Amino acid sequence: MASAVWAGATWWGPPPPAPARPLTDIDFCSGAQLQELTQLIQELGVQESWSNGPEPGPDLLRAKDFVFSLLGLVHRRDPRFPPQAELLLLHGGIREGSLDLGPAPLGPYARGPHYDSGFTLLVPVFLLDGPGPELQLDLDSCYAWLRLPELERGPSVREAWQDCLGPPVPGGRDWIHPTESEGSPKDPQSSADQRHGYLTEPEPHESLEKSLSDVSEPESNRRDFTDPDPPAPLRKLSGDVAEAAVECQVPKPSEAREAWPTLCPAQVAAWFFAALAAVAETLIPVPGSPRLVHAARHAGFTTVLLATPGPPRRLLLFDLIPVVSVAGWPEGARSHSWAGPLVSRPASFYLVPGGGPERSGASGWQLCFARQELALKARIPAPLLQAHAAAQALLRPLVAGTRTAAPYLLRTLLYWACERLPALYLARPENAGACCLGLLDELGRVLEAGAVPHYFLNGCKLLAGDSAAAFLPGLARLRGDPAGALRAAVEEAKAARKGGGLAGVGGGTH
Repeated sequence: MASAVWAGATWWGPPPPAPARPLTDIDFCSGAQLQELTQLIQELGVQESWSNGPEPGPDLLRAKDFVFSLLGLVHRRDPRFPPQAELLLLHGGIREGSLDLGPAPLGPYARGPHYDSGFTLLVPVFLLDGPGPELQLDLDSCYAWLRLPELERGPSVREAWQDCLGPPVPGGRDWIHPTESEGSPKDPQSSADQRHGYLTEPEPHESLEKSLSDVSEPESNRRDFTDPDPPAPLRKLSGDVAEAAVECQVPKPSEAREAWPTLCPAQVAAWFFAALAAVAETLIPVPGSPRLVHAARHAGFTTVLLATPGPPRRLLLFDLIPVVSVAGWPEGARSHSWAGPLVSRPASFYLVPGGGPERSGASGWQLCFARQELALKARIPAPLLQAHAAAQALLRPLVAGTRTAAPYLLRTLLYWACERLPALYLARPENAGACCLGLLDELGRVLEAGAVPHYFLNGCKLLAGDSAAAFLPGLARLRGDPAGALRAAVEEAKAARKGGGLAGVGGGTH
């Protein structure tokens, strides 16, 4: 047997193996090269423009102005909208985890076939300024109830919201109150400017009666307005908005505050959709402006699709969510040491129509901290953000048409990863592939467990929902070939950049 000298000592037999550094860059589960995954994530980031967010091209700006103007016309027709409220526009739709709505039905939308880019818009329809109507929070389900007094600052709140009232709060709950602040925050960069340059409103007319069709019904000659589950029969009113009739026994003013009725999020969502649809039906098309081709209500939010004039023509999805804006901060909310102070402005949070009425009751709202999440996003290292965005892109085909909370659960795992892992590790670009796989693995464990700790509220848990078990096989297939799934996501992003979409929603043409 031949001998050799290694490091000054005689070694009998074959030389020792070469350093195994390349082999440590292989994913044990799938056999994929982590370096290849990182390169695919970086390529996907170029196509998605993650570094600078959505490019504010003329088509996106026109679409944003169109939506803001449409909401301005709705505000003119219904005085219940706050006279000055801040609209918060988020990149990405509900199906991409922009908000926590619980395991809510998300509609049959998939990026590529149905739209090119998605956004979420929070529309305040009710403002709480410190010591207003009281909130009641269920610490187990992260739901809140908004109780309306008989009178507040003069006018009757119950009379104004008569069609959106729900039953009194269920008993046996824990109370929280928003801390007082010096008024609601105002952000000139994200506030609605309520321009009407792209919409023309005809003369007022009698209230509109319209049949609500199923999303799969072909509609090639008119816009598609769909309300799949109206909570109550529609009735004509003296104004221009068709609203849902609600049977609710309003307590007398002498009754205790525990008997005060609550503002029902399901009825608010139905009213918001009806008001938006009534205004949209009266619009006169303006050449060169975006065109509203589809609108439908899903759970507590309304989804609209806009076709931009182009070129290139793009299909933009906007998820419009009626929310209650609350000034202050709930007691028991946790701080985040890794991020430091988030904002210097007065704190605030939102109440959104949640997707779990079977747990919260018909009048339960879900707490939302979208503004704080925007501030957190600015502190997260760029490679980890890319890994999360890639993981969300991989989940999109699995989420379309389902009832799952997986997109937002993945976002929550992103925040927990920042507390658990060293910042230097998360900031290294070569670790993006490993972080993406880690997030998918953590999501699988959360879906099996059924819940994950809430990131903002101590003691609360975000539930995965009853459909989590059905979601796991698809996630396992995705985890078995992450490189192939990333290549498909890159091709999808390239097609989305060209614009136009591939198919319609509801069988109609865009």
